[in-house]
Amino acid sequence: MYMSYNISCNSNADITPKICWTKPIQRILYKQLRTMSVQIARHPRNCVRLLCSVKTCKNTVPSLLYYATTIDPFDIITQELLQRHQSRIKVYAFDINKLKIRHFTETESNYYDVSKMSNEDLDKILLELHAKSKDKYIEQVITDCRNVKRFIVESTLKRLFRHYSNVGKPDMVVVLQKYCAKVDPNLFKRNGEFLHYSAKAQCMKGNSEKGLEILKQCYRKNENFRSLYRIIFRELIQDSVLNKSEATLVIFKKYVLEFSQDWEEHYPLICFWHICWSSSWFSDQMLANELLDSSEILQNIVRDKATAFSITVLRDYNEDAVTRLLQGLLKYKMMIEYAKVLQVLFNYKLRNRDLRGCTEILKNCGDLGVTLPSDQQGKYIKMLISGQQTETKPTVPKPTFKYFKLKF
Repeated sequence: MYMSYNISCNSNADITPKICWTKPIQRILYKQLRTMSVQIARHPRNCVRLLCSVKTCKNTVPSLLYYATTIDPFDIITQELLQRHQSRIKVYAFDINKLKIRHFTETESNYYDVSKMSNEDLDKILLELHAKSKDKYIEQVITDCRNVKRFIVESTLKRLFRHYSNVGKPDMVVVLQKYCAKVDPNLFKRNGEFLHYSAKAQCMKGNSEKGLEILKQCYRKNENFRSLYRIIFRELIQDSVLNKSEATLVIFKKYVLEFSQDWEEHYPLICFWHICWSSSWFSDQMLANELLDSSEILQNIVRDKATAFSITVLRDYNEDAVTRLLQGLLKYKMMIEYAKVLQVLFNYKLRNRDLRGCTEILKNCGDLGVTLPSDQQGKYIKMLISGQQTETKPTVPKPTFKYFKLKF
């Protein structure tokens, strides 16, 4: 045995047996430590299993190590191995409890020599790394391709552009832009320098002011891509209303009004108003009213499309939105459009056999001097005589966003 038990016989002393390691085993362990540390410095990947085994052995003998009076030899081994490894190789300090084999295998094996690859292999590797979300290695491959001027398939490049813009990673978009500017300048210019991807990435990351400013510059600079920019602006509006804060909505309100006033581009404005108007949130509804008050052009568009808007939202059982639209039309004294929307709402009530709702609409028509068509009045009288009505409202499905398809 290489262990000795030291038991004190003094009655006042602690009688707990104390275990200490003898000098022979310490010399042996230290000699092995020096030999292994030299090998580890040359091949650090080979030491991981040893370290994990040492950690396991240490955890299996807690009762002995608890009473050790001398320095724990396992601690000596692990401490010196880590110190030597960190002194020879400049890496960040790491904890033995978090040490894994993957830490060494990935850093050494995932190096790609793009100069010796074919176009098919390069495209395959990029797609594999993209599927595994290995952004660091994708950046490495793209940078190497830029340095040696290796061409990447256009479809793969655009796929990476779309991905990083959707997930809000503008740094990766910049890496791709630099590659295209140096390796394929014609593609770079033909696609408007891919600035729209940078704008979308900034907005998705949360920098709405910066992203919309980039999009505004794109719209001013590239007239041929304005249809594409309108689509991107619509997608950003959808994301902002559904997922972002009220401060972000204020920023979007500023830019949709600028687009409408500076370039007579009203599509973002009407999209933004439509989403806020049909929203169930009170703050969004108030923002829609503010937009309607501040833009006379928006008032004219809403007047022309009021009936279509009403039919669209009633398909989702959104009666409150139609009621707010009626209030807005009445506020701006658009009585012809008011009567048309009221007929749509009355017909909706008839189909659902809502006798109380139809009665309220008729009372409202009497107060405002609006007349409903005779066929609708006849259907109401027939329902009133038969007495068939539904006491419960139709089941309202969970609201889901649909793309805004109206054109202006």
